[in-house]
Amino acid sequence: MRIAAIDIGTNSIHMVIAQATLPGSFDVVDREREVVQIGRGSFEGGRLRAEAIRRTVEALTRFVQLARRHQVDRILCTATAAVREARNGGEFLTAAREASGVSPRVIPAEEEGRLIYLAVKSALQLDEKPSLIVDIGGGSMQLVVGDRDKLQLALSAPLGALRLAEESELSDPPSRRDLQRLRRLIRKQSREVLEKVVALGPRQVYGSSGSIHALAQIAHWEETGQAIEQMNGHVLTIEALERTTRRLARMTTPERERLPGIDAKRAEIIVPGALVLTHVLDEVGADGIVLSDFGVREGLVTDYISFHAEEISTLGRIEDVRLRSVQALLNKFKADGNHPRHVAKLSLALFDGLRGLHGLAGPARELLQYAALLHDLGAVVGYDGHADHSSYIIQNGNLRGLTAEEVTIIAMVARYHGKRRPKKRDKAFRVLDQTARRTVAWLAAILRIAEGLDRSHYQLIRDLRVVRRPDRVSILLTARRNARLELWAGRRRAGLLERMLGRKDKTRVRIALDPAVETAKTAKTAKIPKTAKKPRAARPEPKRESTGSNGAGRTTPTPPLRVVPGR
Repeated sequence: MRIAAIDIGTNSIHMVIAQATLPGSFDVVDREREVVQIGRGSFEGGRLRAEAIRRTVEALTRFVQLARRHQVDRILCTATAAVREARNGGEFLTAAREASGVSPRVIPAEEEGRLIYLAVKSALQLDEKPSLIVDIGGGSMQLVVGDRDKLQLALSAPLGALRLAEESELSDPPSRRDLQRLRRLIRKQSREVLEKVVALGPRQVYGSSGSIHALAQIAHWEETGQAIEQMNGHVLTIEALERTTRRLARMTTPERERLPGIDAKRAEIIVPGALVLTHVLDEVGADGIVLSDFGVREGLVTDYISFHAEEISTLGRIEDVRLRSVQALLNKFKADGNHPRHVAKLSLALFDGLRGLHGLAGPARELLQYAALLHDLGAVVGYDGHADHSSYIIQNGNLRGLTAEEVTIIAMVARYHGKRRPKKRDKAFRVLDQTARRTVAWLAAILRIAEGLDRSHYQLIRDLRVVRRPDRVSILLTARRNARLELWAGRRRAGLLERMLGRKDKTRVRIALDPAVETAKTAKTAKIPKTAKKPRAARPEPKRESTGSNGAGRTTPTPPLRVVPGR
């Protein structure tokens, strides 16, 4: 099912077009955004201006046309603070319906907060402890507290960036008195909601709005001279935020417009947004904020497909957002099956058996699992070079809940699961820091052997254990039946592991059937009494068919070999 979700905010109108995959999961097909500022000039008089209504209706009509060209099955559309508060909000809804054929649904602040929670929860892995989600829109600020299982609190305050810019009437650049007056207003308007938030003791803070993204982008450009590679999961520290806020407050609007990562209309309202975010982080005692690239529109999609799960998919619910994203990518390319799952199982058994040698932290085990599940994904492009294809798909597959570095590690491990070894001349590997490069090398070494141990794709190696000696590491296998091919392939792929083990001491890797298991099998077979074999019946002579008047005959031909589809 293909869904378009449109969010008409006070400052901007956003649309995401998504293809539903698993329950609670989807792939983004297209995005569109336009700054229409439907709320401009409406806060003092409580009425939407005719020009703002016209701009927004025209943008909405274009968005609906784009959605229909994408052949979407359902269009979801909501309007938030500006339309919600305006006395003539009904006029806008009527005009929108007549022009676009879509009736926007005006949602209360609590529902807006719930959708933001669903969006961030589907983009990032929330903790068991309460987390705070901050969304600074044009007309209001949403504060949402929840953990990975449930929403606990959704509050709103009239602290949108556009609203504050208009109500404060700041000079350009704002004077010290302007900033002091604005800070007092922010403290007053946020006091009640922040007291309720602090009482729940959130451990982490997430941000999901355009204002927060713009601040992070400006700070990152200032620090690195580059744009943020992946917004989802990026961390904006309180120090970087305060430094950026001071810089923005000293600049005029035209000067802000020239900054990379910020448009002209955002430049007008960025300082109030920065002061609001700084105050919130100070009050909850956070040292930074983790960014999510999902917002209300993605929350709409998540909410819809969760209530239509049976309609969309028959697959069971996967709670972990990262694993769900990996599964969605497998399903997208029809690459799921027994082989990747078995390779993942063997990889994790090797990781656990080698734990005292590799010394990698717990998260590396999960990255190995994801890489093992996705390692053959590139075969949908072509078997030759499929490891490189897998790496490219993983890097660009929009995996959720993972940082940019974690996605790169997974992609690199998949790239090196074949004959290639991790080398610094590979640019993607070289740019990783030393810890990440070591993680990639170890995980690739493990995955290479696990892949070899299912060379036939028939899951003949049922289990394994690792026995360590000073000069040797033995990988002892429990096989279902003859597994010569798996033994050969596993031994052939052990070179990288020997290299990782032998950087200080020469350590040999030995791969063999587990003698304890084989002895038990032999003993069990010896206890079974032998029965007399029945004499084999004589094979009948083949029938002959007459082939002509000379009486000569020929044997009926044997049917040709049947090609059995690969597993």
